[in-house]
Amino acid sequence: MKQNYIGENIRLYRERAHLTQQELADKIGVTWEMISRYERSESSPLKKIDNLSTALNISKYNLLEKHIPERIYTMEYKVPLFTRLPLQEYANNYYSCPEWILKRDLKAIALESNIVSSNLLEYKNNGILYISTNFSPKRNDLIVLKDGTSLVLTKSNGSIQKNILGKVLAQEIRF
Repeated sequence: MKQNYIGENIRLYRERAHLTQQELADKIGVTWEMISRYERSESSPLKKIDNLSTALNISKYNLLEKHIPERIYTMEYKVPLFTRLPLQEYANNYYSCPEWILKRDLKAIALESNIVSSNLLEYKNNGILYISTNFSPKRNDLIVLKDGTSLVLTKSNGSIQKNILGKVLAQEIRF
């Protein structure tokens, strides 16, 4: 199989979801040996790509795209990085993050802070925002809203809004 990055992507997202090969195999109805063959690019996973993406809780495009540079496989904790608007369904870049970010939310993302606007004093427009996309907003949480074609950082009023991209977990500031 020429697309060995698909197998590498399967391994990367399986490990990120803290699943063993056996656990992933059970979720998609194959043996752990077949998962191993997929990850080593000895067998094609294309017939099971929908099942794999569902089991790993990611878009099938994340498995199919050659979007992760080779050096990224040596870094243990990575999140999709979005550097411009509009945000695509999947990221072409990944960014190293603290381990606790992925422990909080396996679907966390990173945003270049210069693509987000805000009037809040605690917001610095020079770094990376780590965003949890899987949360229930609480009053005064810092959240990122989609406002048409722009992103705005604001404080939550505690209600669920349709245009919430996610909750800010942390900001990495560059000096």
